[in-house]
Amino acid sequence: MHYTRIYNDDDGTSRFEPGEVSFTSAVFAPPAPPLDASPAMPTQEMMFIRLAAGWTDAAHPVPARQWMFVLSGRGETTAGAETKGWGPGDAFLVEDTDPPGHATTVLDEAVFAVVRC
Repeated sequence: MHYTRIYNDDDGTSRFEPGEVSFTSAVFAPPAPPLDASPAMPTQEMMFIRLAAGWTDAAHPVPARQWMFVLSGRGETTAGAETKGWGPGDAFLVEDTDPPGHATTVLDEAVFAVVRC
């Protein structure tokens, strides 16, 4: 599974970086047959957020390291000088907890699943 990591580089600028989750065959829910599973990751909490079309914000750091999964809608996020569009099925590992952070604009009402790590 591909995802985009948003992080602070050595100069403190927010940046995008491609990432990938690996899968291996596992017996996940016996007696169901084996399936592909990723390594388990510790989490603190999970929530859903909904943002209206036209919602936008100034650059800000993320409040905590978190995964953000786009369930519906579309928009774009800017980190540093780069802007990346997103839509349903996209995943982000957001780690830019220091200023200046990233900025987001929502084009169509969006729902995210947010998992804080």
